[in-house]
Amino acid sequence: MFGVKESLLVALDTVTPQLAKQYGVDEGTKLLKYDFVLVTDDETKQLRHDEAVKAMKGLGKEGMMIVNGLPVPDVD
Repeated sequence: MFGVKESLLVALDTVTPQLAKQYGVDEGTKLLKYDFVLVTDDETKQLRHDEAVKAMKGLGKEGMMIVNGLPVPDVD
């Protein structure tokens, strides 16, 4: 099965004469405009940790901690 998230669908524009000259591409070339959001490694690690904790709580797994992204028993 294959699918695409609606939020990732974008319309293609066409390169204008000004943009063609500025970037050295052929006029009329298709142009994709999309705002990408880049996150830092620390933000990614925090989000993974938070989501893992949330998943463990959702499964009723108390007494667990996340180490290197993996759930392990908190025996201390």
